[in-house]
Amino acid sequence: MTIRSSAPTGLRAAVTGLGRMGMRHLEAITGLGMTVCGVSDIAEQARAAAREACKLDPSASFADGVEMLRSVRPDALVVATTAPSHAPLVVAAAKAGVRYILCEKPMATSLGEAREMMDACRRSGTLLAINHQMRFMEQYTRMKALIGSEQLGPLASVVVAASNFGLAMNASHYFEMFRYVSGVPVHSVNAWFEDAKLANPRGPQFEDRSGRILAHSQSGPSLYLDFSVNAGNGINVVYICRYGQIVVDELNGAMRVIARKSEFRDLPTTRYGMPSDIRTESIAPADVVGPTKALWTALLAGQSYPDGEAGIHALACCVAAHVSHENDGAAVAIGQSLPDARRFQWA
Repeated sequence: MTIRSSAPTGLRAAVTGLGRMGMRHLEAITGLGMTVCGVSDIAEQARAAAREACKLDPSASFADGVEMLRSVRPDALVVATTAPSHAPLVVAAAKAGVRYILCEKPMATSLGEAREMMDACRRSGTLLAINHQMRFMEQYTRMKALIGSEQLGPLASVVVAASNFGLAMNASHYFEMFRYVSGVPVHSVNAWFEDAKLANPRGPQFEDRSGRILAHSQSGPSLYLDFSVNAGNGINVVYICRYGQIVVDELNGAMRVIARKSEFRDLPTTRYGMPSDIRTESIAPADVVGPTKALWTALLAGQSYPDGEAGIHALACCVAAHVSHENDGAAVAIGQSLPDARRFQWA
């Protein structure tokens, strides 16, 4: 079912989960002209901050998200709570007739929960989006436009050298980025997690692993992520193509493109030291609010957006990584053999 809207102005929207990301979501939806009709969070301090930011009456503020849904009946819902409550809130929202849902990642704590979310939304005709924003960020749209060009040629691989940012919390974004930029899904995953398990900033009940992952596609391009607990600064991504490379410093907004001069493109890849054209450009650094607004606009206009299938793909890659690590780094396929019922302690 496709629901189209020319503009978000006038939609009644609610947000559940009012931490840092929830407040960013409030900024995005109000910036688009939506009317905030309800907010919910278990912490009164967070609710008070949201009421102040949106000039809300206390009657629009709730400790329980399901109670908020019953009371305010929003058209649109943002689920910005931690992962264990994503599935119950999305299913409740779909049953309550919410037309549009934007859910934070990771989509759920199990593949089974994610499928329940999608089934509930299909039954109600609700459009479900997962907040993987890559197709709306210049850091990736620029790369996608360059990859496959005459200057650079087809993509061979993507290498992510990153700080310790956790598998489900941030590495999951790069599975979606790879699928968007390469045009093909991840087919299998090898993973090697580190022994160290650092305290999770969202609470002692949560755990998210770091280490190294190699993801393969069936058609050739691969993705390698190094997000070690021993790394504490920076995210640099290298796109390796037939005739050159693109190097992006994502946090500082710098891009370097290195490509063989045209007269040397037909030489074999063993001649990797050929004269090159090199250029350095600025690129918009990572942002949250702008891409979130673009995602909402695409969702409401019936355009391309990261739907539940995109969320399940990224989630399946995370599950496969755990299974691979537990099997000494063996390749694990993304498919039916992954454990549906197994729940993870992701935030």
